[in-house]
Amino acid sequence: MTDETRSNLDARLQRHGFARDVHRGLAKGIGFLPVSDETKSMLTTRSGEVVAIAAETGVALANGAVVAGKGAVDAAREGYHAFEEKREEEAAAAKRPFSIVTAQPETPEASSPASPGPEGEGDLVERLERLGSLRAAGHLSDAEFEAAKARLLSDG
Repeated sequence: MTDETRSNLDARLQRHGFARDVHRGLAKGIGFLPVSDETKSMLTTRSGEVVAIAAETGVALANGAVVAGKGAVDAAREGYHAFEEKREEEAAAAKRPFSIVTAQPETPEASSPASPGPEGEGDLVERLERLGSLRAAGHLSDAEFEAAKARLLSDG
């Protein structure tokens, strides 16, 4: 790293006091790593760049929120609440029993081929959508998804 690059990074970190403090803490931790001095220097530099970018991005987002007519605190609060709601929805979905995998009891009506009506098609679509959301959330592997989808389509 050249002296000019180092002074540029130092100036970027100095603009944001918390970034300077975070980088200082990271550098101290990096100093304890059982690696060469060259690797420590590279890690310290890279961590400084990451911290500077994170600080600059945070300031840019806050400024953008203010320009958009929202205070930075209100914008952050809205984003946090949206994130928490999504996380709670995914946690609730993960706790629901996965009814598609369980075998349906044999009844005379279930063993006779039923003509798919609008009600059955809607149920099938809902189940396929649920399968897709479980796979997207990482609760099903691609193989599990394909197997469950095949069972659904063969039953429908």
